[in-house]
Formats: sequence, C-alpha cells, structure tokens
Amino acid sequence: MQLDTDNPSNYFNINAPGASESVFNGSISGNSTNLTIPSSGNYIISVYLMRNAARRGESADFDLTLYVDGTAAQAPRPTTLPSGPVAPRPVASMDGGPDFWQVQGLGSDTLNVRSGPSTGNSVIATVRNGDTLRNFGCTMNGSTRWCQVQTPNGQQGWVAGRYLHESFGQPSTLPSVNPRPVPSQPRPVAVPYTPPPAAVSIDQLPRFCAGEASAKFGVRPTEITVNPVLDVGANFITQGYFDKDDGSSQFFNCYFGKDGSFQSVN
Repeated sequence: MQLDTDNPSNYFNINAPGASESVFNGSISGNSTNLTIPSSGNYIISVYLMRNAARRGESADFDLTLYVDGTAAQAPRPTTLPSGPVAPRPVASMDGGPDFWQVQGLGSDTLNVRSGPSTGNSVIATVRNGDTLRNFGCTMNGSTRWCQVQTPNGQQGWVAGRYLHESFGQPSTLPSVNPRPVPSQPRPVAVPYTPPPAAVSIDQLPRFCAGEASAKFGVRPTEITVNPVLDVGANFITQGYFDKDDGSSQFFNCYFGKDGSFQSVN
C-alpha cells in the first residue's frame, strides 16, 4: 500500500476488525507498507492529517494505491482512490485532544464565548489570557477551527481555536473578569535538565514526555502537544510536536520501556 501526498503531515492507519490499536501506523512507519493480513474481516484504512496541520486548517491532495495479493485474489491489481482534499478530523478530548485548553495570545483583549461555532452566533460569555477551559471537542467551519469548551464559571459554548493551547493543568475555578494588560511573553529559554525517575506510570507518560521535550528543545511544556501512548511491542512511544518561530513544526518521539522507564526523546 502506498500513499502519495503533497502534505508532509498526511498519513494513513490500518485497523483490524475489533482491534483497539492500529496494525499499521503511518506517522511512525511511513506512508508505504507491505502488510500480511493476520485474519479475515473488514479492515479500516484511515487517511488523516496530524493535529498540527488540522490546527492550521490545512488539506492534502493524495493518491492511495492498494494492492491485494493472495490465494483469494483473482489477480493482483491496484485500486486507486481518487485524489481529493482531506479535511481535518474534528478533535475531541476523547479522540486524541487534550482534556483542557489554556487561553493564550489575546494581549489585553478578551475572547468571546459563543452559542455556536461561528461569528454569527451570539456571545454568551468572555474569557481572558491564562484561563483554563475544559475541552469538549473541535470542528472546522470554513477555514476557522472552533472548539466547544466549558469556562471557569461553568458556562459551555464555542471559541475560536487559534487562541487555545494544550494545558496539563486543572480548570481554574474563578469566573472571568474584566480584561487586564498582559506583559509580552519572553522568548523560550533552555530549561535545566533533571534526571528522570526509574519508571513512570503508563497514564503519566505523555506528561513526562512533554517535560523531557521541554528540557531538550528549550520550549515551555504549555507550548508542546503530546499524543496518547502507543504500544509498539518492545516499548511504548509517545509522539509530540511544537510550533517554532519560523512557522514550521518540530516533531519528536519519546521512547519508554515496557515498565515505564524513560529511554530517549528525538
């Protein structure tokens, strides 16, 4: 199977019937594979964009070529899906998105919370820089990403996603107040390295990965996005990325042993 695409953040996964993990993950193994099917059934091939591309509202033109060869096949022949744009999938907290967002980049302004995912919907509340919001999922409306959130005072609504950054904290409990001047954010500086513990519990691996990446790349943990843990057999892998000053994205993988011991980040 081969995926040819014009977007470097475009990949595909293959899922076996009833399996919770992919038998092939393109973002780890690349965009081609010669896979032996372990059992019969309906396999799902998912073509997708990584979250950094989804956040920017990108799309991709692609060709996915599939060859089937085996005793049940009459003759090996390619089946090519037609080219077309791939729209970013909605990001929900239960589907790879963070549990909480932090509002950043507003300056001295406030961010409107609306009753629906567009500027045509009414404003029901406002939030300000530094507020932590619970994430209920995001979707694209045209070229704008809108996210459904719960504000610190318990109101639920929709906000523009470009001001949201992943937060590892808990939601704040104080209600939003009138805007106040916010000093400009300093440039990232190197973070002193602290030796990792011998092992980390599996549910803490993404957070620990963000800390290791922060130490290596000199980026604040709040500016780093990490994905859920992948079990690749010999070890665990947590993928992540952050946006650099030149507008590009730096991707990295954190590797852990099966007992949760940290191995490397690169």
